[in-house]
Amino acid sequence: MDEVMIALAAAVAGKVGESLAENLREPLKRLRRALRERFRDAPDARAALEAAQDDHDDAVAVEELAGHIASVASTDAEIAELVARLRPHVATGRGDVVNTIHGDVSGTAIQAGEIHGDIRL
Repeated sequence: MDEVMIALAAAVAGKVGESLAENLREPLKRLRRALRERFRDAPDARAALEAAQDDHDDAVAVEELAGHIASVASTDAEIAELVARLRPHVATGRGDVVNTIHGDVSGTAIQAGEIHGDIRL
């Protein structure tokens, strides 16, 4: 499955929607509404959407939702347009970070992603 589509499914499920820029929140809301409407008569897709919304940390549920979103985007112009608009703004992976230290330095350099809590050395 396309990593960007999985990240988009996570946004639809509610995991990252609040971290999107203000101008992208409305398209995300429109995508959520369009998917609910489109999945109304598709029990498997509706169940996948509900499961991902119930537990957006469930990677299997989010990936299943991503598959349904990709499928419907291939046949529904409105959903395809919303997916295309949001796609460049959905982060995937861990990202790359480079620390460069020049000169005489003593002590410890720490590189980390997201930290919750204290750091003690």
